[in-house]
Amino acid sequence: MTRYARLPRMSRRTLDGFVPARLSKARIDKRLAQGELALRADVSTATISAWEVGRSTPQVDRLMRVVEILGLRMDEVIDVPVEERKLGTLRELTGRTQAQLAGIIGVSTSLLAALERGHAKLGDAVADRLAGELGVSVTEIRAAYERGRARPPLD
Repeated sequence: MTRYARLPRMSRRTLDGFVPARLSKARIDKRLAQGELALRADVSTATISAWEVGRSTPQVDRLMRVVEILGLRMDEVIDVPVEERKLGTLRELTGRTQAQLAGIIGVSTSLLAALERGHAKLGDAVADRLAGELGVSVTEIRAAYERGRARPPLD
């Protein structure tokens, strides 16, 4: 029987606020060709091209590799106003997938996903751990959680 290595689950949440032009400008400013950046980040040249023209959005862990190579911070390529940030946005600004953050704070990936969607209750202990790992206050965690719970009115 063949055994396959289980790969870590990657977040499939759409990366809100990604600004392709900022990524492209940073790469050009560093005098890196798309192919060189792709090679260093272990992604394809087509992937870098697609991100830069806005044809696709990166997965947060892949974008984090590129951002580190370019000497940037995530908030330089992800632009979401503070008052609009949800839990998922706060996580993405640290460059972590749901699975990575869930493991660090000691909850299941499915619970973290449910919290990000506002489908699970955010307890004090988890709010404290999230605040510590995401580098924000508990007040900001709770506000981001509530934004995730808010639903647009149905027509």
